[in-house]
Formats: sequence, structure tokens, C-alpha cells
Amino acid sequence: MNFSNTKRANALRRFQFSKIFYLLPFLTLSFLVALLGVFVIESAGRTTFATPGAPGSPGHPATLTTSVSSPTVNFHFSAAELQSSTFKTSSVTVNISTNNETGATTYVSSVDEDTNLNSNDPAITQKFTSITSETGSSGFTQNKWGYRASTSAPSGNYKPIAKASQADLLYTENTPNTVTYNLEFGVKPSPDLPAGTYTKRILISSVTNHVPTSTVFIPGQNFKNAIISLGPTGVVKSFKRANVAPPAGTATTIVSTADSEVPAYAWYDPAAGSILWWSDADIAYANEDSSHMFEDIGDNYGNMDFIDMAGINTSRVKNMSYMFHGGKWIIKRLNLTGFDTSNVEDMREMFGSYNICSPSNIPDPIDFSSFNTSNVRTMAGMFSGACLPTIDIRNFNTMMVYDMSRMFADLTVTTSIDASGLQVPNVSNVDRIFSRSESLLSIDVSGWNLTGISDMSEMFADLPSLTNLNLHGFETRNVTNMKSMFKGASSLANLDLLSFDTSQVTNMASMFKDMGSLNNINLSSFDTRNVTDMSEMFAMTVVNPPISNLDLSSFNTSNVTNMYGMFQGMSNLVNLNLQSFDTRNVTNMKDMFYWAFMTPENSIIDLSSFDTRNVTNMEGMFFYTKAKTIYASPSFVTTAITTTPHDPFMSNPNLTGANGTTWDWSKRDRIYARIDTPGNPGFFTQKP
Repeated sequence: MNFSNTKRANALRRFQFSKIFYLLPFLTLSFLVALLGVFVIESAGRTTFATPGAPGSPGHPATLTTSVSSPTVNFHFSAAELQSSTFKTSSVTVNISTNNETGATTYVSSVDEDTNLNSNDPAITQKFTSITSETGSSGFTQNKWGYRASTSAPSGNYKPIAKASQADLLYTENTPNTVTYNLEFGVKPSPDLPAGTYTKRILISSVTNHVPTSTVFIPGQNFKNAIISLGPTGVVKSFKRANVAPPAGTATTIVSTADSEVPAYAWYDPAAGSILWWSDADIAYANEDSSHMFEDIGDNYGNMDFIDMAGINTSRVKNMSYMFHGGKWIIKRLNLTGFDTSNVEDMREMFGSYNICSPSNIPDPIDFSSFNTSNVRTMAGMFSGACLPTIDIRNFNTMMVYDMSRMFADLTVTTSIDASGLQVPNVSNVDRIFSRSESLLSIDVSGWNLTGISDMSEMFADLPSLTNLNLHGFETRNVTNMKSMFKGASSLANLDLLSFDTSQVTNMASMFKDMGSLNNINLSSFDTRNVTDMSEMFAMTVVNPPISNLDLSSFNTSNVTNMYGMFQGMSNLVNLNLQSFDTRNVTNMKDMFYWAFMTPENSIIDLSSFDTRNVTNMEGMFFYTKAKTIYASPSFVTTAITTTPHDPFMSNPNLTGANGTTWDWSKRDRIYARIDTPGNPGFFTQKP
């Protein structure tokens, strides 16, 4: 296999100013340069080159056309002008046009090594010599000349005239374009200079800029399939670029697309224990679809020590989903220096894994400070299950992102996420964005304007280590679902929700369930007019939850139908204010106060506002509570109960009705869910 270096030749044009203004007002030359250097005269003042193989527009070679307004710089001095040492200027216009994709570069110099402006009369030996450094016209000494140039009217200092061997850069254009350069030559004569015309031929050199050769890797999934079997199982520990072509006889596989200008190869190097790649191309582009490129690469090789992306240009990539997903393996070190994400739209599960972290296989931190995420639409699961010790995304541009679901879910190593101030105007999905991340101690999402979000269910669920949650300025006005939003945040002692707008929320089921360290919670700003489900909203399965006072007097429950287990397990509850509760539409009160009001004993449960005409299930409603008094009204009825068994009471040794009826094992049935009066035993008391 021949890996010799082949480079595209650039079109090069040099032409000389060689005719006088008054002989020909416009230079007329044209050359067509083909691959073998053939040229053709075309028209006056223009020279055109064509370079087969150099990209121009599709199906056409690159061309370079040059035209000039005058071939020679000429200055004529009268005796009067010389006597006054008048500073004079002469202008030349150069037009350069190319369709070469990387443009062209133009140089200016003397036609030879002589930079003097000489007389047309061979008998006159006096001459103008070039200035030696940049200077303005006032800085010229006698018998000196220079030039200045611009794409507009030339201004500023004049520059020395360059020798042909040391041509001066006139202009570089890096895109296909037509550009006009204005050259202005300036001279200052001396009074003793002979009158006459002084002339110099000037050389303009234009060259098309080098067009780099390129190779494009095959799509990510195909790339992974190609390299995952190159090396022996459990032996390969790294992936990187080789500095030289593979040795003769090496078994290689082509990992570039069929239409690449130059192929790219990959092979196994047993000495380095590496998968290596190499290409003779100037640029190696990752495929537009680089999804799954290194996903689960450890399935054959085990944990990887190093994946080096150096030399792979990712500027064209749109899909990086699952690109470095570790599966059940770890990528210890990932070099993303120069990693270009400016065109990426999909970063789903990009750095995720199946949560296989252990102290012995924690990867090195990744620097995300240079990530350009301005075009990313989805970051769903981007770091889900990742074993990274830190994740710093404060510089992320999330203006276009619509999906952040599970973005930081299932983390077991990372301890903090600072996403404060991220602009998220288009995000519509944050489902379980932080859920089940047992290592997280701190989350800052202050300033998030989530006006496009309707579902925040499980957003901060099951975060057992979380002690700090900053929700300042958190926008919730369009949210309809807050089910399990903070469920299982068992170490969070303080939660400030005063800025929450809950006017559209319909589901608050399990919203604060198992927040076992919460000392108190102020929900006075909550608007619950549209809520239909409050099941297990404050339920606790943790031992000894600290909340003893809960004021829900501002709650509007007129649309609630489900209060199943709402206060279940709140064993230390002493004061519960439900005075505003409208329960006319509630159908399920099963386990509502199960294991609540346990300590201290003999407390009061005030249900005097309850109207239970539509409740069909009260099973276990007061099981195991040690309250002594339950206030109720005649509107607390059991006529709609349809479920069996239908025992609201169980193990309530302290419960005593208004007429002295006390609980025993024979009194469990729903008929005791009434005000205790003579001849009608019950466990309730009419509130004074």
C-alpha cells in the first residue's frame, strides 16, 4: 500500500508592468494555466489561470484572474517641479479574482533586484532610490521613492520598494472573491535632478492559497464497529493518532468514507497497546454523524486509559449522541483539546454510562470551558451515570436546547452542579434532570426561566445527599406537573419555594415525599386551585421525620380528587392546619393519616372543614395514629364508600370520641367515622 504524500499544486501568476501609459492605456495579457503549465493569451490586461484538481465551484477547476491599469510606474518632472522639489504620486489599480475556496495571496515587488526608479535616458545616471523604512510623505528625503496600498484610497505611511527575491505581501483574501487593490507610488525629487521621465517596472505576483486535502471518518457507529475488533480482548488501552504511516505489512482497515480525497487507516499497535489511526490528508474530519463513535468500546477492551481526539476535526459534526458513552466501562482520560462543537445539535448521553463508578476507576475531569453549544438542541442524559468527579457547564450556551431530561441523573461521584444563570428559554423537557444522583450535595439552578416547561415531575427526586438547593428566580408559571419533584431529597433541611408560581399545577402527588430532614416548609404562596392529585404529597417512609407543624390554610383543594396517603408517616406532626380544605370532590382518602401524629401522643387532628360525600375509599385513613381527638362536622360521612375492607381505624389506643367512646379491636369499621353521641358511638368530636 502506497502512503506517499500527494499535495495539490497551486496556480501561480506573475506578470510584469512593461509598457508605457501613453503607448497602451491598459495591459492586455491572459494566460490559462493547466495542470502541465500550459498558458493561452486571452485579452488585454487580464491573465487567467485554471488549476484542475483545485476546488472551485462544483464541477469546475479553480481559476485566478489578474488585471492591472498600468504596467509601469512613470514619473515625468519638469524643471519647475524639480526646482520646488514637489512630492508627486502615481497610482496603479490591480484587480484579482478567484473562485478558489481558500482565496488567493498577492505580492508586489520590483521586477528584479534593482529597486531604483531610473531615467528613460541612458545618459542620465541620477536616480530615485527606495526609502528604507516606512514613512509619511513629509519624511521623504530628496530622490527617494516608496509605495502604499489599500483596497480603498491609500493612506498612511509609504513602504520601501521590495526586491523581486523578497516580494512584499500586498493582500490575502481567504475566500473566493474579486478584490481591487489601489497602489500609490510617491517620489520626492531634488532640484539638481535632470528633467525627464523616470520609470520602473513592477512585478505583481498572485497565487491561489493552498486548499487542504481532507479525509472524512465513517459514521460513528460504523467507526466503532471497525475499531472495536482490531485488538485482542482486554489488551487495548488507548486510541490516538500515529505520527507516521503504518509499517509495511501492517493489517489496516480503512475508516474513512469512500468519497474522501485521501483515505484514513486504523490498526492495532501491540507495542503501544493502542488502536492507532493515520491519514496523509491535511485535515481529518469526524463524520457529521459521530454518534456512538466510542460507545461501549470497553466491551472488547475493558476500561480504557486514554482516548486522544487530537488531530480529528469535529467542526462539521452535528450528532455526538452517545459519542463517549462508557456503557459499563470507564474512559480514564479523554483529550478534547481543540474539540469543536460549534455545529453540534445532538449531545444525548454523550458522556453517560451505566453508573459503574468505584474509587479505583474515577476518570480525570473534563474541561468543558471551550465547548460551543450554541446549536445544541438536546442534552438529554448527557452526563447520566457519568463517573466524572466534576461537571462544570457554566459556560454552556443553552439557548437552543429543548430537552434536558435526565441530563445529570444517576450521578454517584459528582458532588455539585452549578447551572446558575443558564439561558433556557426553549427547554420543554426537564424530566428527572437530577434524579437519583446520590452523590450530589449542591445544585444551583437560580435564574432558570423555564417558561416552556409544563412537567417538572421527579426533577430533584431521590437525591439523598443534597443539602443545598438554590431555586432563586426559578420560573414555574406554566408547570402543570410537579409530581415527586423533591421526593427523596432526604438530607435537605431547608426549601424556599416562595417564588414558585403553581397556578397551573394539576399534579402534586408525592411532591415532598420522604424529605426526611425538612424542619419546616412555607407553602403560603402556593396556588393550588387547579390541583387534582395530592396523593402522598407529604408522605414519609423515613424514620422520625422532624416536621411538627404544617400550615396548609392557604390551600385551595376544591378540585382535588385524590388525597391518598397525603400525610402518611408524619409521625412527629403536632399542628396541622387544614381549615381551608374543600374536600367535596375527593374520592380517595386511603391511608391519609396512616402512622401520623405519633409523637407526642394525644394530639388533635382537625378535620372540621371536611366534606366527604364523594369519598369511596377510607381504608387505613387513621391507622396507628396516637392522636386523642379528631374534630369533624356532620359533613364527614361515609355513605359513598365502596371499597372493602373499609376500616378507617387500626391500633388507635388514645383515640376518644366526644361521648367517651374509645378504640378497641372491635371498633375499626367506617361506622365509627362519625361524631360520638349517646346511642351513636364514634371517634369524632364536634369542634367547639
